[in-house]
Amino acid sequence: MKQPDLDLPLAEWIVLAVMAERPSHGFAVAALTAEGAEIGEFWYISRPMVYRSITRLAERGLITPVGAEESNRGPQRMIYAATRSAKTTVSRWLSEPVTDLFDVRADLTCKLLLLRRRATSPTRLVERQRVVIDEIEESLRAKEHAGDHLTRAIYAWRLEHVRAARRFLDAVDVDSTQSAVKTG
Repeated sequence: MKQPDLDLPLAEWIVLAVMAERPSHGFAVAALTAEGAEIGEFWYISRPMVYRSITRLAERGLITPVGAEESNRGPQRMIYAATRSAKTTVSRWLSEPVTDLFDVRADLTCKLLLLRRRATSPTRLVERQRVVIDEIEESLRAKEHAGDHLTRAIYAWRLEHVRAARRFLDAVDVDSTQSAVKTG
């Protein structure tokens, strides 16, 4: 059995995270990631990509078949469960901030969606993400006045992304605080 690969594409992380919640089959995962569905509304994964992800995750030893379910629409559906170590790996991945500013839109939003599915507060992740965003901003500010007009424009554009990411984190933080007040 291969060791779990910590450098998975986002689609595989999402499939693994869903299967870490409870055993499932590809059709059920694909229903969550379809256009307009709970996850697919924000990060669409095609049905073929879901099944390719399942194959790759099984090859890596991150999920294992645990049974089958009869289907009214085609062959039996193989049910997979995440291994214990994969569940730990998913939990760790969900708690890690993204380190690239451009991964905020995809990776961070998917992590937040998956945390919500687990009924887990995003507060710790948001706090850690703010630290990373601050570091990115500090690095960009040190370079924003260097170079020609195009270079300065690129750094200004990236700083706008930093501000947008910070506003997004503020909105998530406010929403998670309000949810805690309503349920707490």
